[in-house]
Amino acid sequence: MIRVTVSRSSDRRIRRVVVEGHAGYADPGEDIVCAAVSGITLGLVNSTERLLGVRVHQASDREGKVDCRVPEGVSPELAERIQLLMEAMVTSLAMVAEEYPDFVQLSDSIGKG
Repeated sequence: MIRVTVSRSSDRRIRRVVVEGHAGYADPGEDIVCAAVSGITLGLVNSTERLLGVRVHQASDREGKVDCRVPEGVSPELAERIQLLMEAMVTSLAMVAEEYPDFVQLSDSIGKG
């Protein structure tokens, strides 16, 4: 199962998105659910780096895990652009989770700060 964990601040802004696990829908290399989640997630990572010049992906020591965080200290304008891309990613991942609930689980929580 792929687990997507969205952490938001009290003002509902995304602070972090962690995607981990393997779908298990089909054999490796043939798993359309894993391919969809990977494409969406890597699309965000690549878009923020290439279009905005901002790195959101935190290095992971585990295969099958992507940890994206909104960096501190960026300008308000840049923060809004990052937020838009992150919301687009979460929306797309939620659609995959709705279509394949046995293989993708998404939790979206609001915290403090």
